[in-house]
Amino acid sequence: MSSIYHLARAGYGLVKWTPRGARHGIGKVVGSSIYLGWKSKRIHTQQNMAHITGRSIRDPYTKRLAAASWKNYGRIIADFMYFPHFDFERLEHEIHDLTEGANGWRGYVDQALAPGRGIVVASAHFGNYDMAAAYFARHYPLSIVTENFNDPQMTDLVLGQRKERGIGLIPMEGSARRILRVLQQNQLVAIAVDRPVPQEEGVEINFFGHKTYVPGGPAALALKSGAAILPGFMWYGQRNECFIRAFPPIFPRAGMSSGANKAAEIARLTQCMFDAIEEIVRAWPTQWYMFRQFWSSE
Repeated sequence: MSSIYHLARAGYGLVKWTPRGARHGIGKVVGSSIYLGWKSKRIHTQQNMAHITGRSIRDPYTKRLAAASWKNYGRIIADFMYFPHFDFERLEHEIHDLTEGANGWRGYVDQALAPGRGIVVASAHFGNYDMAAAYFARHYPLSIVTENFNDPQMTDLVLGQRKERGIGLIPMEGSARRILRVLQQNQLVAIAVDRPVPQEEGVEINFFGHKTYVPGGPAALALKSGAAILPGFMWYGQRNECFIRAFPPIFPRAGMSSGANKAAEIARLTQCMFDAIEEIVRAWPTQWYMFRQFWSSE
C-alpha cells in the first residue's frame, strides 16, 4: 500500500498539467490493464454484466461491457486525482439534468427535506460518485460514509481531497449514531448501498430478475429517523458529457418501526432503492463499477 500511496502522490502532482483528454486516456489504459491482469476481478465483472444483459458470460457483448466498465473506472480515478483543480463553476453550466417528474434534481431534494428529517442519498458504485458528492455539497450540507484503506497515509490523502471539497465524512465503523445525528439536523447522508453480503447478513432483493442479498442498514436508518431515501447519480456520456439524475424520494411508512412490520418495511425500502439502481444501470451498464460477484451462484 505504501508504494501505491507514493504513486498516487506523484500522480496528484502530474495530473494538474495534463489535459482532460490525455488524463482520461491514461486512466482508461490503467483500468484496462487491471482488467486484463486481474483474472478474478475480470470474471466477476463479466458475471455481473451477464446478469444485467441476460446473456452468457462468454458472449462477446458481455465481455465488451465488462472491459468498458474498467476503462470508465480508470477515467473517474484520473478525475479524482484532478479533484483539487476541478472547475465546479464550469460544471454548473455544462451538466445535463435528466431528472424526470420534478423541477430538476433540486426539486426532489427539497421535497425530501420538507418533513425536516433529513435524506439518505442511496448512491452506488456508479458513474462519478465522488464528483456527485462534491457537486451536491455545493448546494446542500452533505456527508458520506467512508471506508479506510490499509495504509493510513492513503486514507488521509483520499479523505482529505473529499473534505477540501466541503464533503462531510462519517467513518463506517460505528457510523449509525453519527448518521442519525446528521439526519436529525435535516441534512443529507450519502451511502453506497450496492454491496453484496451473505444471505444471513442481508435483505433479499430482486435485481435484474435474480435474487441477491444486500445490507438492510440504510433502510433501517431511514425508518428509525423518518428520513426520506433519495436515489441520485452522476455519470459521463459517450462524448464526455456529464449527466445527473435524481429519482423521486421514498418515504418510510408510519407505524412500521417494530416487529414483523419493521422487517417488511426495511425490505420494501431496500427494494425501492435497487429498483432505481436497476433502472440507471440498465440504461448505462458500463458506468457500474461492481467488480465483486454481486449475485450468488444459482
